[in-house]
Amino acid sequence: MSFISDVSLGFRSYYNAILFIKKHNMWYYFLMPILLFVGVYYLGFVFQEMESDVEISEDFSIFYRAWLMFVKSLYAMLAVLFLSFMRYILILLLSPVLSVVSERVERILTGNKYKFNLKQLIKDIKRTANLAIRNIIWEMGIVYGVYCVIWILVWLFSLPDWIMRVFDMTFPVVVAFYYYGFGFIDYLNERQRLTIPESVVFVRKHRGFALALGSVFTSIFVYSNDYLRDIRDDYSGSVIFTIIIIGSIILAMIPIVTMVAATLGVHELVDLKKNPYASRENLANTNPLETVENQNPKELEN
Repeated sequence: MSFISDVSLGFRSYYNAILFIKKHNMWYYFLMPILLFVGVYYLGFVFQEMESDVEISEDFSIFYRAWLMFVKSLYAMLAVLFLSFMRYILILLLSPVLSVVSERVERILTGNKYKFNLKQLIKDIKRTANLAIRNIIWEMGIVYGVYCVIWILVWLFSLPDWIMRVFDMTFPVVVAFYYYGFGFIDYLNERQRLTIPESVVFVRKHRGFALALGSVFTSIFVYSNDYLRDIRDDYSGSVIFTIIIIGSIILAMIPIVTMVAATLGVHELVDLKKNPYASRENLANTNPLETVENQNPKELEN
């Protein structure tokens, strides 16, 4: 498929994912992300409150003051971690849920089943960690490497400052799109027992698909969280509670929807029925595309 076709597949897969979730009543998968989101934010506020409750008096001994300073700093660090870096914690905690969602979608599409294997699970966890570290290093290296090149060119040729501003607003975002999309696609590559280099090659081949997946996910999940953080800093009380409830619903939906979209899209690219590492069960409808792609949207609503 061409780059444009892959981009189209990515956006189309989101539409199909919503229809798929509705048709197969998969709404209950949103419950865990909502609970995690509210729980993480609640812990952040708890640590913030605990940090403000620690009072250090000059009447205390130097050792006790040093201890209280350590405790206060620890609470402050935990509050920042849970409130400002919530999205990273949430994605990490959601990994098992996303894996289950992807396997569920694949089973409906193809009849594929995967037996639980502790040894393989440990390998998968190690592989996921290695890939995450690899992607973080590559993302930062690409962004800062190109940033240095642009900065040098602006300095050498006295180029206008708006060039650097445009770069700051666009390039890092596009790179983030790609690597967020990569992360979701890799759940499927992992079940096909692709090595990390093989997964990298696959995603590069279908970079348009990864960009489309990541663009929708990042625009909603990442930037909505930044907006909620600004609201949290400006307001208090019932306003924050309402925003958290609304935000939790939005942020609970998009990782699940993206995982369903990634599964539908990868299946269209490679036909997951051919995965030799899966066992099969008989389906009344063995044409996976008829489940979503070839049906009229009104039929999917029935």
